[in-house]
Amino acid sequence: MKAINIAMKDFEISIRTKRFQIIVLLFVITSLGMIYSSKKLGISANLYKTPFQMLFLSSFSNAFNYLISLSGILIGATTINAELERGTLKLIVSKPVYRDKVLLGKLLGGLLTLSVTLSLFYALTVAFALLLGVPITVSDLMRFLVTLPFSLLYGLVFLSLGLLISVFIRKSKNAIILAIFTFLFFGFLLSIIGGVIGFVVAGLPPLPNIPENATNLSEEQLQELFLKDPAYQAWLTKMTTTAEKILYVSPNYHYQEVIRILFGGKPQISEVVSALAYEESVVEDRSIRESLSLVWQNILLLIVMLLLPFTAAYAKFMKADLR
Repeated sequence: MKAINIAMKDFEISIRTKRFQIIVLLFVITSLGMIYSSKKLGISANLYKTPFQMLFLSSFSNAFNYLISLSGILIGATTINAELERGTLKLIVSKPVYRDKVLLGKLLGGLLTLSVTLSLFYALTVAFALLLGVPITVSDLMRFLVTLPFSLLYGLVFLSLGLLISVFIRKSKNAIILAIFTFLFFGFLLSIIGGVIGFVVAGLPPLPNIPENATNLSEEQLQELFLKDPAYQAWLTKMTTTAEKILYVSPNYHYQEVIRILFGGKPQISEVVSALAYEESVVEDRSIRESLSLVWQNILLLIVMLLLPFTAAYAKFMKADLR
């Protein structure tokens, strides 16, 4: 039995499950929600040039980011242990097939499942944009399609983490709990930890020079006074840069950076902070090739994050007792 046969069999079983149907439904809802929100709220013309830039450079894309990681890790977390519980894995390895092909087949089967759901999301997002009248330029369409392989790579990173959990945790229910915790850690907890450490390193924010007539200023004017103060911007940049260093171990961070830069986001965090303070554009004109040259390290780290857990899962699975 070849790895591809195992992958196809795994894929056939996977698409019949309720879990797959729920994942597909969530991708459809996310796609429609993103486009509808963009249509309803309009574009912040000062910050972005097109609706798709706003969709993928702002918090709009967070739901998509989280959904990919959650889908990947949940698909992987029960790949091995669920078959151990059913006794089907023992039957597979009793046939003339090497264990490495079984593990590779499981990874490829998960990749096929992710490919179907992500392709559906990409197709529906374009369709919903056309149906609801959200402008999509040729440049946006090209950049959107270029992100697809990186979305798959990102999903594979979490699938590989799930596979590692599945090999080490024999009970599928416990594996799902650990998978959800891992998802929460990279998606939320690490951001909080990074923010706290960034604040500790940067210290308290500096106070700007307050004019004598400050009591007559509105809350918005006082806020603007803070945001445009150079010392405050330097403090904010230091805090954000420190938090980014903590987030460097997170696949979520590297994926977000790839997407942000591909849609034209300014590469330096100090430029973004300054642009937000003065309500200037946070994007710049840049070709896809130039954008890719700016994020090659993020892409490389995502590949490393895919290989490390898979290698650990491989080493464990080769010696595991499958009875």
